[in-house]
Amino acid sequence: MSTITRTSAGPIAGNLGRWRHFDPVLLVATLGLCAFGILGAYVAGSDDSQTYVADQMLGLIVGVAVGVPLALVDYRVWRKHLRTLYVVAIVILLLVIFFGTVGGGSQSWIDFGPVTIQPSEFAKVLMVLVLAGYFAERTVADTSTFIKALGLLAVPGALVFIQPDLGTALVFGASFIAMAYIGGARFSQLAAIAGSAALAAYVVIRFGFLHEYQVARLTAFWNPAEAGDAGYQVEQSKTAIGSGGLTGKGIEARTLATGGYLPEDHTDFIFANLAERIGFFGSALLILLFFVLIWRILHIATISRDRFGILIAVGLGAIFLFQVLVNIGMTMGIMPVTGLPLPFVSYGRSSLVVSLIALGLLQSIAMRSRQEISTQPRI
Repeated sequence: MSTITRTSAGPIAGNLGRWRHFDPVLLVATLGLCAFGILGAYVAGSDDSQTYVADQMLGLIVGVAVGVPLALVDYRVWRKHLRTLYVVAIVILLLVIFFGTVGGGSQSWIDFGPVTIQPSEFAKVLMVLVLAGYFAERTVADTSTFIKALGLLAVPGALVFIQPDLGTALVFGASFIAMAYIGGARFSQLAAIAGSAALAAYVVIRFGFLHEYQVARLTAFWNPAEAGDAGYQVEQSKTAIGSGGLTGKGIEARTLATGGYLPEDHTDFIFANLAERIGFFGSALLILLFFVLIWRILHIATISRDRFGILIAVGLGAIFLFQVLVNIGMTMGIMPVTGLPLPFVSYGRSSLVVSLIALGLLQSIAMRSRQEISTQPRI
């Protein structure tokens, strides 16, 4: 197991020296995505767009204020506190069940006066750390290890599902599969998960474990005309994306969003709102930034000097990739409508803060890995 690097110059000088090894490409991609998020809040069709911009800026400031110290802290420190992190994840999800407020059909938020947080967003990162530590110390192909890992995930996953927040529960599953695969899980184990997930999806839909609006959202991309409000959202979204053309209608133009015809234009369907204004070229740039983001995260996984760092990077990368594919896909009518936010772009302080926290952890891995590589003797 790798040890924490110490320098004779002291912790402050050591941390300052490590900044020379941060990933600048990852930083630029992140800032670009945050800029799109502020633009999306600004062009929201609601009269509260000024409030959205202020909230998005606040989330950016808080996220940076937390993410930068996390980058300075050696990520391997968290390996000593996996039990505590798991308990924190469970507790904050239980608080939602007992004290949460309802919004958008699910009880996923907790109000603290002027501040509202979504604990399930924070639980995603906490569970990546917990599973990374668990897999790093064990043989994942071992059946008992694999089943115990599923048990670890089952509790927070169930607490998220009953809110109900199916989208975030699916994110938990996506990150688990990616981490288990990289950790060395057998194909038969992953196939069993896929089969069980398909069976569970059939059961919860067939026997009414989901609300009618949830079923309608999940099936809207098959037949939007018969999916009620969910189908209407998808059809309006596709119309908005198509009407943007190559160069878009412009930031100040009258669009479907400003006319009130594109629901959730600042959250779930923010990509459609932006695409109508910035067109194909602007949308392609946004997607390119996400491609660069995922590429740099995977690059960090390849240079990490220990399994813990590799698994953290893979887990966080899977979360970002899954959310991007599902969110953009649902706006185009090719993926189910699950309510997942577009990372860094969709309006929401909790989502933005957690995304920046994840980037802080990734920079911590990058800086220490690059520093250790640079100090290795050359043959």
